[in-house]
Amino acid sequence: MIDLAPLRYFQSAYDTGTFSAAARMNGVSQPSVSAAVSKLEEHFGGALFLRRRDGLAPTALGHELYRQSGAVLAQLSLLEQRLTGRVPQVVRVHCQPDILVASFHAALSGLRRDTAALTFQFTNSCEDADILFCSDGCVPRGCTFHPLWTESYGAALPRDHPLAARPELALEDLEGEPLIARPYCPAADQFLMQGETPACIVAEAAHDAQLLDLVAAGLGVALVPMGHARAQGGIAVLPLRGSQVHRQAGIAHRKTQFAAGIARALCAAWS
Repeated sequence: MIDLAPLRYFQSAYDTGTFSAAARMNGVSQPSVSAAVSKLEEHFGGALFLRRRDGLAPTALGHELYRQSGAVLAQLSLLEQRLTGRVPQVVRVHCQPDILVASFHAALSGLRRDTAALTFQFTNSCEDADILFCSDGCVPRGCTFHPLWTESYGAALPRDHPLAARPELALEDLEGEPLIARPYCPAADQFLMQGETPACIVAEAAHDAQLLDLVAAGLGVALVPMGHARAQGGIAVLPLRGSQVHRQAGIAHRKTQFAAGIARALCAAWS
């Protein structure tokens, strides 16, 4: 019979990509997670992960166990919730328009799986949120910010744009190019408007997920965080020579015990 704890540790390791992050997520030691995964590998007769310097790479067996065990653990958590009569707690989340929720997929997945008594309510108002996915310059008053990564900005272009094949661009290369504006991040747009022939604004996006789709459709170029290139296959994000535009991104939370606990769990799962 398979113990549930090793399955939870395995799921966390799959989500986070390292045994150490899985250990922090579950409040146990790293050797405990490693031993639990080894126990599962012995039980199923094969490796679940390939151990690499940059983290864990799931094997075919690992992918299948993750797919099958996730539904089982979720059902058991819901059963426990019903039998104990616990009322689901609502986590109110605000995602800044120029932050992609995709950056937190693993963290959200792990938290939801391990805490079935939580429900997530996304809100457009940062004032109503317990948890905020945001950058260092947009942390509301009264919130605590946990930076998770630092990134520079680059120029986003359609994959088939003549400039997309270059390793980097200079600001003058973008003079006269149509611009998709990000009114929620005016500093970035102002940087692209500095040339002798400023870019012409042809559209305004409501958030960066929409912005990337508009760039991929060929409407224009935009200045976006370099990490956004992974979120949309139809674009290229090239570094701008001499650009000093950068930001820190992470998680902020209200100064309540509940919000602080959720933020700690998300940060542990992200790392």
